[in-house]
Amino acid sequence: MNAMERAFYAADPTFDGRFVAAIRTTGVFCRPSCRARKPLPKNVTFVADAAAARAAGYRPCLRCQPESAATVHVREIETPIGPMTLGVTDHAIVLADFSRRAMMPAQLATTRRRIGPTVVGDAPLLDRLEAQLREYLAGERRGFDLPLETPGSAFQERVWSELRDIPYAETISYRELAVRVDSPLAPRAVGRANGSNRVAIIVPCHRVIAAGGGLGGYGGGLTAKRFLLDLEVRGYSSRGLKSAPSAW
Repeated sequence: MNAMERAFYAADPTFDGRFVAAIRTTGVFCRPSCRARKPLPKNVTFVADAAAARAAGYRPCLRCQPESAATVHVREIETPIGPMTLGVTDHAIVLADFSRRAMMPAQLATTRRRIGPTVVGDAPLLDRLEAQLREYLAGERRGFDLPLETPGSAFQERVWSELRDIPYAETISYRELAVRVDSPLAPRAVGRANGSNRVAIIVPCHRVIAAGGGLGGYGGGLTAKRFLLDLEVRGYSSRGLKSAPSAW
């Protein structure tokens, strides 16, 4: 079994964008990460890209939509709260998460499955995102004016949309957030949706805390969450600069 065959049968999203699988029995072609039932190996041909598959007479799979993928340009940066991995397409921010969190491999896999393949490289939106994060973490910015693309389940998207409405320097509880998304009995589900947020800080899940006033959880760690909450309380105070290492 070669690498492409192994990737296709494992539905490995890291191979999306490198090739497509053309299925003789159905006449469709799929991304490597497609979750549809896999055909027998004898019925699969691997080709370079969607254009080659179409030229051979195949049509795109309706489930994995192999022609809808957009390349995600990624970059890792150092911040006062640890390294972050940023990702953008040509048109939107799709990733800004903590590189060392346990969920990072899953976040990258979801990005590849829902958006497209990731490549390390430069892009104008990456520069804008990094610049605005630097300003925010230095206490010089309160909001972001960046286009976002954050596809998820219907419930996740309701939660993430509500997060963006929490004002700077204010907090709400997980229970209150559950009420706001019309799921008052589901604060734990809200917490899981928070944890799945792929655009930290810009979609400010750090502003959600425990009902008793405790910090609750945070993908970047509680030290990072406390830093962000304290930074916002200080607002534009120049004291925010003192928390940053000299390399920042």
